[in-house]
Amino acid sequence: MESDAFKQPVFVGENGYIQKIDCVMDAIEFLEEWPVERRGLLHAAACEACYSAYDGRKPVEAAHKAFMAWARKVGVIEDVPTAPPWMTGPKISNANLL
Repeated sequence: MESDAFKQPVFVGENGYIQKIDCVMDAIEFLEEWPVERRGLLHAAACEACYSAYDGRKPVEAAHKAFMAWARKVGVIEDVPTAPPWMTGPKISNANLL
């Protein structure tokens, strides 16, 4: 089975809380928690694409694109700058010094 991980995470936010969507299952969970009264055709299409990718009937990239389109349309997409490489380098531990 192909990995369900997205090549690039999607950051979504609502009510001051930002969430990182890394994979198809994260997207499905976010979509399922979306209020029923705020759902529409684009939400249904994103759900269909994500469930199809999870089942292996569509590529993960199709789910990513559909989720991104829906998130932009409803205004929950967050532009989170990526950390510079020097901030995400190897972790240094004092455990090796003991």
